Amino acid sequence: MSITDAPELISGNQNETAAKIADESFNFRTFPFDDRKVTGAQIAEAFGAHPVTEFVVLHQLANLELEELRPTELADLKKANRFFVIRGDATYRFFIGGLSMVWPLKTLKGRYIKQLVGKDNADTELLLEREDQPDKVIGNDEDVRLAGDGVEKFKTRPAKATVTIIIEGTPHTWTKSKISYDEVVTLEVPDYAQHPGITYSVKYTNGPNNRPEGVLAKGETVRVKDGMIFSVSETGQS
Repeated sequence: MSITDAPELISGNQNETAAKIADESFNFRTFPFDDRKVTGAQIAEAFGAHPVTEFVVLHQLANLELEELRPTELADLKKANRFFVIRGDATYRFFIGGLSMVWPLKTLKGRYIKQLVGKDNADTELLLEREDQPDKVIGNDEDVRLAGDGVEKFKTRPAKATVTIIIEGTPHTWTKSKISYDEVVTLEVPDYAQHPGITYSVKYTNGPNNRPEGVLAKGETVRVKDGMIFSVSETGQS
């Protein structure tokens, strides 16, 4: 789902009674119903969840908040028609931008948390709010534990447009979300393009959460992070 899909998934069409239902993978499918009001059990059964008692049904309201829908509780599809059906026997509460959410699994990826509020795009980043430390930026593929002590709180903000990367000890301002092998080498060796026969080894540390360190090969790119450190060393002739 992209951000442009969010209104359709949240607000029901006035001319039909259909539900958009997904599991923990966030792959939504459409299920028609004869009535505009359906119970949690009907949603689970339509999705093929058996036995119903082993699954949790979540209903995303028109204001984007996510709450559990009990088996006998009614939901109005013309007000909000987006649901999740997930195997589980408990829910864990969290907040994002002040909106109350529940989830039946102990962890949830950063991109899914953003997707719940329609902000799953590269221009938005997710932060875990912390009281005694700076807020932590959560990567799209990073698993966030919801079942720990206390209730986790998140917020979103525009992704930082300018970061500082360090190449062989020298800081460089970078305005793109990614950097390529050739771009890293050129920042360290300005005449790199004039000597195509010379090869270099490019390594990095303090990278993004899903790939904090590694080797950048020719032809590859890597997502940048503020304070990311690169080393460039000549390896010889190609």
